[in-house]
Amino acid sequence: MSNVLGEDVAALLEGAKHEVLIVAPFIRSEALGRLLDRVPRTTSVKVVTRWRLPELRAGVADLAIYDLLTERNATLLIRQDLHAKLFAADGRCLVGSANVTLAALGWRTESNLELLVPYDRTEEHVALFEQELLRTAVLASEELRTKLEDCLQILEEQSVAMPGISEETAALPPDWIPSIRNPEDLYRAYSGHSELEGLVGRAVRRELDLMGVPPGLNEETFDAWIAVNIRQTPLVAGVLQRVDTYGEVTETDVIELLGAIGGSPSAYQPRDVLEGLERWLSCFLNVQYETARDSIKLIRARRI
Repeated sequence: MSNVLGEDVAALLEGAKHEVLIVAPFIRSEALGRLLDRVPRTTSVKVVTRWRLPELRAGVADLAIYDLLTERNATLLIRQDLHAKLFAADGRCLVGSANVTLAALGWRTESNLELLVPYDRTEEHVALFEQELLRTAVLASEELRTKLEDCLQILEEQSVAMPGISEETAALPPDWIPSIRNPEDLYRAYSGHSELEGLVGRAVRRELDLMGVPPGLNEETFDAWIAVNIRQTPLVAGVLQRVDTYGEVTETDVIELLGAIGGSPSAYQPRDVLEGLERWLSCFLNVQYETARDSIKLIRARRI
């Protein structure tokens, strides 16, 4: 082991013959680039991180990693509740506290005090972690990257004061499903124009807390904030992928998606889920959707 964690990680990765997996919530492109330079071009690379607007705005993570990974045909996955850090090469891995930043990996004069411990990747707790990690991770796309970039630019132009970065900050869980029927209620409650009470009021407040919306946004910026958050949930990402690929989302698709995120399909009525998604997607994604009347499926609305 060297005195520089980054060199230990790079030495591990450059020995990979088949697969590299990099997992960290904070990944900066300059540090990731140095690691990728050491990975053989014939080796498959998969990276899992999280993209939260306050963290991207603060610069502890950046969107340019998408370009680096796309250039070498690597896979980038998003998991918003991610906290773990893991570097794996074939059957070996390092697990610990270090993110993929110059400071964390010791590649800066003033670096962090971090720890990475070697493990056999086949050990049960490591294998179970990877299985759970990938089960509900969302594939990053050019569209998601662009939407996040656009939202960050708006926030910068409006000099929005962002919430602080904290491990206690809430995020949409992987099993998120819309809990309110009328998504317009979110901005009404957020802006103080509506005093919702009872079950609906509690559901609205919970959604706002999970979205982590900073105060003072106008409605357009608020909608953009909500949109990039829900795009990163497995349910919405799965629905959008199916609509883009097949032109519709069916009852069977919904049952499959609910099962994949750990929800109990029997606890939900597929039409209720589809109608809820229709309202949320039409409200926040600027694309009109509709539920077909002759069957239980969600489709893009026909242009008039």
